[in-house]
Amino acid sequence: MNDIHGHCVCGAVEIIIREYGNFVYTCHCDNCRRMNSGPVLSVDPGPKENVVFARGEEKITIYRDEDVERGFCSLCGSTLFWHDPAANHYCMNAELFDEIIQNASFELELFFDMKPSYYAFAGERKRLDRNFTEIGVSAAPPANTEGRDAP
Repeated sequence: MNDIHGHCVCGAVEIIIREYGNFVYTCHCDNCRRMNSGPVLSVDPGPKENVVFARGEEKITIYRDEDVERGFCSLCGSTLFWHDPAANHYCMNAELFDEIIQNASFELELFFDMKPSYYAFAGERKRLDRNFTEIGVSAAPPANTEGRDAP
């Protein structure tokens, strides 16, 4: 697919991915879950050269976390992207791009070892732990109780 348009909830920010396949993945890391109130579903357009901020770039608020940037619409609060400037790499909120999510394949779960036990996605796909080592499909993740009070 080429020139795929996406936008935040209020439409103030429009992003174009110049070229992309048709898959989404999820991240179960603590930061993504805190940021999104659950696992984030993402697309991976790769380098900055493949991403165009067509409208509203001045409306993007950047939060810097360690070595990465997280972008949000300053008007509606939509999560827009995760960006690693040193690696010149973007990951975008999949739900911004209607054309991608209509028929996307769900191929990968990242940080699967950090996934809490209270939710699970149906189906089988590749699962990687925090070290990017593949975890068997039938392996259940350990309960992530770190930082949680007992009931």
